[in-house]
Amino acid sequence: MKPKVAGSAAKMIFALSFDQVSSYVFSRLYPPLFAIFNIILPVGIPVYYWNETLWNSFWINFVARFTITLNIAFFVNSIAHMWGQKPYDRNISPVENLAVSLAALGEGWHNYHHVFPWDYKTGELGNAYNPSTTFIDFFAKLGWAYDLKSVSKGMIARRAKKCGDGSHPQIWGYGDSDIDKEDKEELEKMAAEEKAAMF
Repeated sequence: MKPKVAGSAAKMIFALSFDQVSSYVFSRLYPPLFAIFNIILPVGIPVYYWNETLWNSFWINFVARFTITLNIAFFVNSIAHMWGQKPYDRNISPVENLAVSLAALGEGWHNYHHVFPWDYKTGELGNAYNPSTTFIDFFAKLGWAYDLKSVSKGMIARRAKKCGDGSHPQIWGYGDSDIDKEDKEELEKMAAEEKAAMF
């Protein structure tokens, strides 16, 4: 007796989850999509529309652009683990690095990201120096991004006070009870001068 292959195959196809199907489709389509959107179009458009040489267009619009983009991505897990402040946890290697954050569109607030990995903003400052958060917020307003998780200011302050290296702005600064007398006088003088300059 012959097995019913057609019926079994149909059941098996419908049993595949969306993730499995999308993973299969993506793995099949990635190489041609990469070639089209990262090589052919960026190199071909300047050659066709602006009479650029193929040689220059290839080296600038593919090789240089791709190299710079990859190195910026690599900076997140190298420079953002070496140079910077640790305002949320001084005991881990990730740091806050403004230069990496600007280059990587907001991914340089690495100490915050490792301490609060569930916060979609990946940084306490929200949209400041963080275009990725602005992008997500835009789609949240459209309803395409939802159930966004974030951290309260109180939780951030408690964690910074407990584990941080002291560089968090809510830990040290103007108004602290232990501020030096000279520093307090200088800050008051600066505030008075700034107020006088406004009028």
